[in-house]
Amino acid sequence: MTYEETMARYDAMRRNRGEAPRRIEESRFFDMFEVLFPADWHRVGDTESFRVPECQTDDLYTFCARIGGQHYELIAPKGTTHAQIIELCKSLEDDE
Repeated sequence: MTYEETMARYDAMRRNRGEAPRRIEESRFFDMFEVLFPADWHRVGDTESFRVPECQTDDLYTFCARIGGQHYELIAPKGTTHAQIIELCKSLEDDE
């Protein structure tokens, strides 16, 4: 990704207050889990979410979630709750 493309992505994230969830492979989920000690890690029933402790830009962070056997990645404000993350990921499933 070029510098200009990176800056355009960050500008879009700032305007949109993040990036929508996208489905990822299980291996990506665990790679993100092991990069740094996960922050805000929650497990409720068959759901799980955590935040990568380093920000992307401003107060926007990468979150990863698991619902059953499906894994997701999204960028959202630091204060986004586990319930909100799971709801966002479930809305992705509803759109498909």
